[in-house]
Order: sequence, then structure tokens, then C-alpha cells
Amino acid sequence: MSQIKSILPPNATQLQKDLEAATTLRLSSLNEDRLRYLNNPELCNADFLPWLAWSMSVDVWNNDWSIDTKRTVIRESMRVHQTKGTLGSLRRALEAFMASEIRISEWYEYNGDPYTFRVFATFRDVNISLDDIETIYRTIVQTKNLRSQLEYFLPEIEHQEPVPKYGVAFGHLETTTIYPG
Repeated sequence: MSQIKSILPPNATQLQKDLEAATTLRLSSLNEDRLRYLNNPELCNADFLPWLAWSMSVDVWNNDWSIDTKRTVIRESMRVHQTKGTLGSLRRALEAFMASEIRISEWYEYNGDPYTFRVFATFRDVNISLDDIETIYRTIVQTKNLRSQLEYFLPEIEHQEPVPKYGVAFGHLETTTIYPG
């Protein structure tokens, strides 16, 4: 990469010169190999994943996710957006959160109110917090079609530990949390 002396006019303020110097140092630390992979979720530097997610129109993002989850969400984003509003895109969005088993039931399958649906998802051997469950819930709401209403969301978290850590169920705008006693 060629070195650019300055793009500022001769009458630039000291603040503008300081900002240019700080930016130049950061930009000069990037080599061409790192820039080449900025659009590839598998090879992109982890520091740039939030910007790649933004450029790929990822609807729900959490900086606390693991690097693997971030890469999977970005990779699946294009396919989710191509079929957004369908059961396939909803399933793909949930798979990005490492759900091992996903069951989506529509209203006509369980004699519910028209255009409602229920989601049951199982997460095995994945460290999931309550914040992650809320993020998954927001993802479902963002990915579903506009006409349908989420009636019930039950995430099941299976651990190999003898005592469960927590349990949560969402239904009709109520949240039930079960803690071990």
C-alpha cells in the first residue's frame, strides 16, 4: 500500500490533523491479506465481524456471542434474508444459535388461533444465558412473516449436569422462570 502524506487542506485545524494521524496509524496496520477477507465470515478478522454483520443486514447481533456463533449468524444471514418470512428461514436463524432440535408448529396443526405459531428449540451442550434466550426470541420475531404471531416459545436447555441451571418459557407476553430450589 502506498503512503499518503495528507488529504487535509493547508488550513486544517489541529484536531483534524490529530484525527488524521490516529486514523492513518490504524489503516496502515491493515495489510492486503486482512483486507481481502473482510467479506468472508470464515476468514474475516474477529475484530471486524460486527461491521461485516452490519453490511450483511444481520437483524439481531450480540457482541457477547462466541466467535463461532457470530460467524454462523453472518454466514446464514444471506440465506435467511432470501427466504425471510418462511419456516425455512426461521429454522435457519435458530440453527445459527446452535439449536440441536427445532420444532415449529403452526396454528392449523394444533387447532390454535389463526396465524399463530409455536416454537420449541433444544440446545444441547451449549452455554446459553437468559440474555441469549431473549436474543433468540427477538430473532424469531424479526424473522417470522408479518402476519403470524408467536404464541409460545419454549427453549429447552439440556446439560450433562445433574442439577438444571435454569428454565424459561415465553407465552402470551408472560415470562416464567424456574430456578432450582
